[in-house]
Amino acid sequence: MPNVTPLFKKYVSVFSENSQGDSAAKTGQNPKDRQKYMIQDSFIKECLEVLKHVFELQKVVDSIRTQYQSELDLTDREKDDFDTEVRLLIQQYFEKLKFLEQYENKRQEMIEKKYLEDPRGEISSLFRTRDESLILFHATNNKHRRGILQSLNMIISSIFSDISKMQQHRLSRQRELDSIDFNAQLYNPTHAVIRSVSQHPTVATTEEEVRQYQETVGKLSQEQLQVLETEHDELLNIKTQELEKVENLSKTMVQITSLQNEIASHLQSQTQSIYSLLDNHDDIELDIVQGNRQLKKAQRHGGKSAKLIVYLSILFGILIVCLDVIN
Repeated sequence: MPNVTPLFKKYVSVFSENSQGDSAAKTGQNPKDRQKYMIQDSFIKECLEVLKHVFELQKVVDSIRTQYQSELDLTDREKDDFDTEVRLLIQQYFEKLKFLEQYENKRQEMIEKKYLEDPRGEISSLFRTRDESLILFHATNNKHRRGILQSLNMIISSIFSDISKMQQHRLSRQRELDSIDFNAQLYNPTHAVIRSVSQHPTVATTEEEVRQYQETVGKLSQEQLQVLETEHDELLNIKTQELEKVENLSKTMVQITSLQNEIASHLQSQTQSIYSLLDNHDDIELDIVQGNRQLKKAQRHGGKSAKLIVYLSILFGILIVCLDVIN
């Protein structure tokens, strides 16, 4: 069978050239006219970088999910470090998204003032014509960019909710482990007599068990029974104290975990408040700079008007003097 790939490529190039020529003929636009439809900024590039990092974080979370939910693969310290790193990354992504939203809002305000606002009723509208195609392009582009920001927000929020579910599952597992009743575990004594008794074969019935117990007790003397009872009481007291300590430690760990979560939430709210204060500070600084410029312009205009009044008063005084001399 002959190779028809070069012929196919040739046909494809011919059709693509014809389609480009038809589109250019239909639009009637030159390459210079197309420059006005190009926006020279890095907004799309920045959004793609954020999306790339978010997808990489999603891959990491999916790969570590089974290990994170397991009790043997990762230690609590490693899980805490993972939670901290993920929380910081999510916060950075939201900060970047907030910065992009602020930039896009300011850019769209400028575009609306320049292209999209209705100039009717203004004097400058008599000397300029509205390019409807350019207005439609900017309106569509604004909607497209808002959609990109909303999509990024939804993706980051979904990953954050997924990570939150993993952390909640971990906390629920920890609470289940903390709520286990350790008193149900029996202590196996190590006394020689008890060890010898435990090595007997399995008792089939209750009667045989009672009979073997009576035989074993009958073999022991009164002093040995007293020693066993005292040792048994001491071991029970020690075990009870240990269990109380374990319960206190588990309660303390639960309290510490809840405090850590509260502190993390407070820190997050405080960071958001700090960023809002910084944004307000930047806005106030811009307002102050604009106010200073307006004040300087007003001072200039006031100085010019004062000089004009002085010159006019001098001129009128000279005219009055000349008229008096002539009269």
